[in-house]
Amino acid sequence: MIPAYLLLSVLLLAASPPAAGAETTTVLRTLEGKVTEVGQTSGEGELPVVTLKLRTGEGDFQIVVAPPAVLSDIGFSVAVGDQVRARVFFDPNLRQAYAQKLLNQSQDLMVRLRTLRHEPLWDAAGNWQGSPTGLPTRAAPQSRRGGRSERTKPERPAPPRPPG
Repeated sequence: MIPAYLLLSVLLLAASPPAAGAETTTVLRTLEGKVTEVGQTSGEGELPVVTLKLRTGEGDFQIVVAPPAVLSDIGFSVAVGDQVRARVFFDPNLRQAYAQKLLNQSQDLMVRLRTLRHEPLWDAAGNWQGSPTGLPTRAAPQSRRGGRSERTKPERPAPPRPPG
């Protein structure tokens, strides 16, 4: 039986045709580390996009995020020193990644920026086109015991009282 993550990687590779004259080896994976630099580059549609240099246990990676105006409009920010977990479309040859989803652990914010088909959730003019589910959300609070939240018993209705 093929593990689901391998099957998903194969499907993603088949759904994303390579650029003209280039061979791609992009895979979906998770990177986690500390932001050491916030910059900007030209991204999809030649829009300026925010980049992050992320220091992980495997070394440094550059992550292409989204246009600065999009991040500002949706209320998501990231700064040098923030701890980040990013699900990315990763090209190991370039050690560059495009953020599909970002969790800024330092600010307790998460946002989805691209579909699983690598399509950005903003238009060619840099306007947010994602749904409200793509907007930043606060992570659920966790208890101090082993990182699991407290379980509560569901309330049960009281048994009916006999007439009388």
